[in-house]
Amino acid sequence: MVKAIFKKEMIDILRDKKTLFMGIVLPIILYPVLMILMTQILSASMNNIERQDTNIAFNKAPSSELISIIDNYSDDDTGKINIIEAKDYKKELEDGLIDAYIEVEENNNLEDYSIYINSSKENSMTVMDRLEEILDEYKVNITEEKLESEGLNINEVLNPIVYKTVDVAKTEEIAGFFLGQILPVILIIGVLLGAIYPAIDSMAGEKERGTLETLFTLPITNLELVMGKYMAVSFCAIVTAILNVLSILLTLGFLLASGGMVEGMSMVSFDAGQLIIPLIITLICVCLFAMVISAVSMCVCSLAKSFKDAQNYITPVMLLVLIPSYVSMIPNIKLNGVTAIIPVVNISLLIKSVLSFNANISLVAMVFISNFTFVILAVMLLSKMFNSEEILFGSSRSFSFLEKRSNIKKGTMPNVSDGIILYAFGLVLLIYVGSLIQLKFGMAGIAMTQVMIIGLPLLFAYYIKSDFKKVFSLNLPKVKHVFGAVSLWMGTYIVVMIITQILLFLFPQSMEVVEGLNDALFIKDSLILNILIVAGMPAVCEEMFFRGFLLSSFKNKNSYKGAIVFTGILFGFMHMDFIRMIPTGILGISFAYAVLKTNSLYISMLMHFLNNGFAVVVSHFANNLEQTEVATTTTVGLSMSQGLIYLVIGLVFIFIGIRLFKDKNKSLEENNL
Repeated sequence: MVKAIFKKEMIDILRDKKTLFMGIVLPIILYPVLMILMTQILSASMNNIERQDTNIAFNKAPSSELISIIDNYSDDDTGKINIIEAKDYKKELEDGLIDAYIEVEENNNLEDYSIYINSSKENSMTVMDRLEEILDEYKVNITEEKLESEGLNINEVLNPIVYKTVDVAKTEEIAGFFLGQILPVILIIGVLLGAIYPAIDSMAGEKERGTLETLFTLPITNLELVMGKYMAVSFCAIVTAILNVLSILLTLGFLLASGGMVEGMSMVSFDAGQLIIPLIITLICVCLFAMVISAVSMCVCSLAKSFKDAQNYITPVMLLVLIPSYVSMIPNIKLNGVTAIIPVVNISLLIKSVLSFNANISLVAMVFISNFTFVILAVMLLSKMFNSEEILFGSSRSFSFLEKRSNIKKGTMPNVSDGIILYAFGLVLLIYVGSLIQLKFGMAGIAMTQVMIIGLPLLFAYYIKSDFKKVFSLNLPKVKHVFGAVSLWMGTYIVVMIITQILLFLFPQSMEVVEGLNDALFIKDSLILNILIVAGMPAVCEEMFFRGFLLSSFKNKNSYKGAIVFTGILFGFMHMDFIRMIPTGILGISFAYAVLKTNSLYISMLMHFLNNGFAVVVSHFANNLEQTEVATTTTVGLSMSQGLIYLVIGLVFIFIGIRLFKDKNKSLEENNL
């Protein structure tokens, strides 16, 4: 069945000749043409700049010896250097009448030269290099004359030592280093080009043609249908990336053979066999990455109702993938324990490291495992989305804020699109506005950020005429639910402590971030204010955002598990700190579970307040605030046996909390959970 679906999808993709040409054929043709053409244009431009005449001016007449050196320096390759007069050198430099102005002053029998240039002009650096070479030669001549007059040996005085630099790097290592800088970006672009259009066609295109309903009438499972489509999109992405890489390698080989792009590289001494294993590892990386991007693209495109909508939805995905891919061009960032698990970044740095012959086998394994995990999670999410009739065959309403408020019905509930756009707005405001006001105003800035966080869902819910009580689950909890919330929080907190301890052990460099967090989050000797801002405000504002509006938008009538996990992941990601993402995400999952079990947002507010409040109290009463660690992200050192004991205790508290949430009259949420 999967094979049949795969064949059907490939026929559909290959049938669209325009898309095939634009996505595969055109890039393969353009790469060599553009690279060769740009190389020739750049070379011609540099030669043209070097051959241009240069106009310089002095504040006073230079010596005859310096004039002689300037005249000898001029030839057909460098252009002529003309000495002219200047009245207002700043204006003439700006107007391009002169290329440089040299000011000469006498300072204790020494000639002090100042070279004035306009760096906004294209030839400014070339002119500066020429003049520095001329003045260096002039300085050497004067030095030699003085040494001769003193009867000293010029060579012994000026060159008392002789040195040379020997590069032991092999030609293939230089080539690998050069490819490691640019190849990851090209590969990722190729994967995107190969995955996006097939994903759009197989998801949104299928809906637009009205053939998706027909597929569901066939005697196949959703998993078989998803896998068939997924394999077709992944295959296209991998093939496109490989073809693009071959095109780039052949182009670089041509440029290297015809003139050499990198100094010191020679085709005679080049051993291509040394690059076989790195290229094989790179190919495997590309295949894994293509599988991840294909699944993500299909998930995004499944939300669209038409080809045009899918193109709009996929644009942010392209930006989120392309920007991290440029990390391979940053010199100081290397593949390590942290970067090895960051999507896109790990692939880019791994390709760079293997091509530079600097790969570590444990880090390579970590990248493979993390990307394989991403593949499994993405395919699971895609399969879940195919089980949702609302996503596949729902109404055409997408972003509610784009509709006129007068056209929106009263009592409208937010959908997935509304939740995504709200989270995007919140994330952008937190990065660009929240970070600035927190740096400038400190604790007051944190309070203003929380007001901003709660303002977004309230305004959005008001605009789409939602029932606030229903959207934000503003129902009073039962007494036993309160005890259940306390028990669930205690158990989750203990588990989170243990996980954080493991993360700090694996990534000890993150301890600096944890320690620095105390100075930003707490005010010394102000317990009430700390409890209010650090514990109270986030418990209300962040819960209204995540477990209120966002959770309501992601849940559907068939299943709530995806909404719980997804909002938890987004909650962890919003904290934008690697060492806090996983622990905070687990807390977010626990909070969301409690809300859906009790249908009361006040429960998660209580858990959130207990979590942050405990951190505030511990920090306040510690003997040394600077040595106190944030309770939500740190813990004391534990042995293996102690960790297991604490883990068992935590699981017991979690079990008690879950039991206290159970009611005799089971609701829809309980049945699904």
